[in-house]
Amino acid sequence: MRLLLFARAITCAVILLHTVSSASSAQIPPDDHYLIFETEHFRVVFPDGLENFARQAAASAEWAYDALSKSFLSPPQGKIGLVITDHTDAANASATPIPRNRVTLIATPDIGTRQLNYYTDWLDVTLAHELTHIFHLDHAEGFFWNIPRALFGRVPLFFPAFYQPQWVIEGLATYYESRLTGAGRAYGSFFDMLLTTAAYEDRLRAVDAANGLTPNWPAGSPPYAYGSFYFKDLAEQYGDSAIGLLARKGGKGLPYTVEWAARPAFGDKLTGLWSDWETGFTARVRARIDSIAARGITSGRPLSGSAWQIPAPRFSPDSRSLVYTLVDPREDPATVVVDVETGAVRQRRRRNGSGTNAWSLDSRFVYLQAPEFRGRYRLYTDLYRLDVQSGKERRITKGARIGQPDMGPDGHTLIAIQVGEGTNRLVTYDLETGVTTPLTQFVDSINWQRPRFSPDGSRIAAGRWVKGGILDIVILDARGRVARQVTRDDAADVVPVFSPDGRYLLWSSDRHGVYNIYAADLSADQATDGALPPVFQVTNTVTGALDLDVSPDGRWLAYVAHHADGYRVEIIPYDPASWHRADASLRRVRPHAYGARQVREITEEEAPTHAYSPFPSVWPTSWLPLIITGGSSGTFIGATSAGTDYINRHTIAGVAGWRTGVSAFEGALAYFYRGWGQPSLRVTASQEWETFLIADSAATFTIDQRERQLDVAATWLWPRRRTAFFLTPVVGVDWVHRSPREAGVSLTNPSFTDLEGRLIFGFSRARSYARSVSLEKGYATRLELTHRRLADDLDRWRISAELTLTGYNSFSLFGYANHVLAGRLAVAASDGHDRNPESFPLGGIPGRPVSLGPGVEVGGGADYPIRGFTEGVERGDRIVAGNLEYRFPLAIVGRGYKLWPFLIQKLSGTLFVDGGAAWTDSDDVRGIASTGAEFSIDLGIGYALVYRFRLGLARQLAAPSGISNEWDAYLTAGVAF
Repeated sequence: MRLLLFARAITCAVILLHTVSSASSAQIPPDDHYLIFETEHFRVVFPDGLENFARQAAASAEWAYDALSKSFLSPPQGKIGLVITDHTDAANASATPIPRNRVTLIATPDIGTRQLNYYTDWLDVTLAHELTHIFHLDHAEGFFWNIPRALFGRVPLFFPAFYQPQWVIEGLATYYESRLTGAGRAYGSFFDMLLTTAAYEDRLRAVDAANGLTPNWPAGSPPYAYGSFYFKDLAEQYGDSAIGLLARKGGKGLPYTVEWAARPAFGDKLTGLWSDWETGFTARVRARIDSIAARGITSGRPLSGSAWQIPAPRFSPDSRSLVYTLVDPREDPATVVVDVETGAVRQRRRRNGSGTNAWSLDSRFVYLQAPEFRGRYRLYTDLYRLDVQSGKERRITKGARIGQPDMGPDGHTLIAIQVGEGTNRLVTYDLETGVTTPLTQFVDSINWQRPRFSPDGSRIAAGRWVKGGILDIVILDARGRVARQVTRDDAADVVPVFSPDGRYLLWSSDRHGVYNIYAADLSADQATDGALPPVFQVTNTVTGALDLDVSPDGRWLAYVAHHADGYRVEIIPYDPASWHRADASLRRVRPHAYGARQVREITEEEAPTHAYSPFPSVWPTSWLPLIITGGSSGTFIGATSAGTDYINRHTIAGVAGWRTGVSAFEGALAYFYRGWGQPSLRVTASQEWETFLIADSAATFTIDQRERQLDVAATWLWPRRRTAFFLTPVVGVDWVHRSPREAGVSLTNPSFTDLEGRLIFGFSRARSYARSVSLEKGYATRLELTHRRLADDLDRWRISAELTLTGYNSFSLFGYANHVLAGRLAVAASDGHDRNPESFPLGGIPGRPVSLGPGVEVGGGADYPIRGFTEGVERGDRIVAGNLEYRFPLAIVGRGYKLWPFLIQKLSGTLFVDGGAAWTDSDDVRGIASTGAEFSIDLGIGYALVYRFRLGLARQLAAPSGISNEWDAYLTAGVAF
């Protein structure tokens, strides 16, 4: 039992290393070959092949560091780790101060997304955002924080920003990404579109609901959108210095008191200021909407329901069908094909993620992009082919990192975007030969987006970003040379599409503040070389019109319309005669704050490159005291600590202290190594004490048992987007010594050595969605085999096997989520020769422990639960337990109270039947059973984490002899299984 407590203590210590990351996409590949160089304020770690990119990122980071030091807060002590990785095409970055300040940057420009398409330099925007996190999260003032930090080191408990709302943390970072660069999301139109739409439809979120914990549109964006616009308005009223003052005061106050930290800066509490901001923002929105509505609002015919993502609808070449990608909070992402005239769904096929689509010329196949794991750590985008009639899908490329495809008029050439070297390029892919041919080269200062062939294949339109500007539309010839510039302004111009006759080029743009569809007349003569073609406005919407396509027969224009509950596909007649000449773009990139961005190259001479070493980053930076009560063995008094290097290749964690009952040392040390890729390695050594009584006919003796154990485990993990499989063999040696406390007492065999082997296997294809009440649509299994044999007498052994099977089937009825039928079957058996078999306890409540902080856990669950009975009501070396549950949604609440760190996210219910038996003699098997119901509340705690608490009532149906049937009420945490 105490070894389990030590394992939990080590686990808590390791958790300290991976806390508060703004985003993550999969673990950094620890098996890459890494290099490192140091600048004035950063240690830059990067894999082979990315040194040029790493030096650009370091220069950008030094600029952001200097700008934030002048405009925001005093910089943190010591150098910051800047880790570059290129293991995924899902662009992202993250920042954490635990165990030491570190920024992780994925070398993939996020030019394909709507949210992050407004930048003049994506490295500047990204690193300004992440370093704001570092400055903010690391900052602490006053004895309340600095004394415990001096004593215990970098423990998350003593970082005041961790007690602040997510909209404060992400809002500050998003505000400064824009304030320092003049672009970014706080100055872009996407967040403006989200909040404008919410205000227009009276759905602006209150201050307690802005943390993004509730599974409603706009999904995870509210902390960024609401926070950045809120701080932007405050800065315009009170100045940048007031924002910095808020952060400083917040770093000095007690936990959860940031509400009052605003008074010195703004003269009011955050909640009061929020009400004023909401009122003012709504008034400005309504005034703007009135001016838009005066010109007539575009109203389209819906061809889809609302969803969280619907990228790039595409008409089939015969104009009869429309394909789009659907990302819904209660279903798998899907490729959906609908009939244009009726809207009826012709095909719906699950896919791995969001992405674009392209048709074959005969309208039979759809070519699409989707991500898939390549090995344990890498997640790349590849091309797939979907047969619209049969629904069969076939993978075309493997690890090619190709996406955003479009079919050429020859029927076998796709043009697409390929990611690499910290940027991307245009390529063609030949379906007949499987050959990928670059059309452009990887260039640091150029990114590409959404290429599209002209009807005759002689031209290619694409979005192009050139460093220092915003996304513009260009036309290239068939060889990849830029032949014509279509736009040149400070608007985000995206997703170009040729008209069926090739005369017009249409795209989506925020040139007037709201995303709408525009068109350029390519037939118009250019008066002077380089002159832009005339531009016409096609749609006039209040809430935004984005990705578009024109039917090949020239009848319809489809686009993605944004509303307060998400996106939907709408179509309108394609009618160039109704278009009007567009006004000049109103978008203007603001100048960099505090002067122009000073570009300073970081050379090899200034910062020489070396082979990566885990030192000194692997050394622990914190420790925590630990007290574990031990009954007759006394109390354990000690400490726990852990450390990991920048790329998580090496991790060490340990717990050590004194056991009072035996006055002896007790502890455990674990080392994790992940540098092989497959498998990961864990080595654990421990010493623990246990005191128990032995009675014979003459007397009772107190025995102190010392157990020293050494375990070596290797884990192979094969993740896929839809499944996961792992295999862990473990070998160990257990040295046991027993000593009686009473003088003159001797034991026959006071010492012995056990050899142990375990094999753990797991597989899962169950999954869940943003609104799920539990896992659904799949199954999972876990098998653990254990064999122990006495080293001094190999004929004395014990073997155990434990198998758990879970299955989930979901269906749609009432409520915000699918209803789920969930079943669990757990069986185990143990046998031995000259050794007692293992005894398994039956009964108890299923659940999982909830961590409320380092070393503090609430709840837990029995291994073989039967609700309504205490754990261990029956025991045996053979056991079976089954649970059947019907889980159903009740309500999404999504509200708290002001800035209190609690929020009710959603409510659900469960009806259950449990049954099982445990026995040692197969002729004497007696089962127990129960039934009942549970009410579940998903509670947001501390602004960022959601825990489930279950209030249940169980009725015994069949009970052991001597136990009367009765009702049992209980409260526990976590899902049952």
